Amino acid sequence: MVKKLKKNSEYFIYLCGILLFSSVLLISAEVVLRKFFLFSFGAADELSGYVLGIIISWSLTYVLFEKMHIRIDVIYEKVSNKSKNLFDVIAMFFTFSFSMLLTYFSFDVVYTSIIKNSTANTPLGTPLWIPQLIWWLGFAFFSLVVFILLLLAIRTMISNKRNDYTSVSKEQL
Repeated sequence: MVKKLKKNSEYFIYLCGILLFSSVLLISAEVVLRKFFLFSFGAADELSGYVLGIIISWSLTYVLFEKMHIRIDVIYEKVSNKSKNLFDVIAMFFTFSFSMLLTYFSFDVVYTSIIKNSTANTPLGTPLWIPQLIWWLGFAFFSLVVFILLLLAIRTMISNKRNDYTSVSKEQL
């Protein structure tokens, strides 16, 4: 299950890269058109803002799997496996708590936009629930993965072994 989630996070990160690259191209074209042709799409900044929010929420899971979040390994590497297991459970618990806050409050934003029928105050007039829903789904996916990893960390701590996600290298996933 963890391997499938990791593989999905890799697909999402590639999609995020494509979105970011497209956003850069759109902004670059906007700058050139404004400078030399006095023409503007009028939506490049709006769309790039949506893209930024979406890629941040969807990239969190990949970053977690690749262990690129801020970590303090100086102590972690010098303690016993039992302590490492405990540290993993604590880290996953707090990460899960944080991810649930992100998911809850981002859903509240989406829900409010739907209820109020909010649109962007821009030439596009985008219904805000559309980019916000994609943004929220990224946080929801992150929360689901963190919950599964928390359960695995608890199972590892109970069994007092180092054989799950918490201890395997990136290549073994």
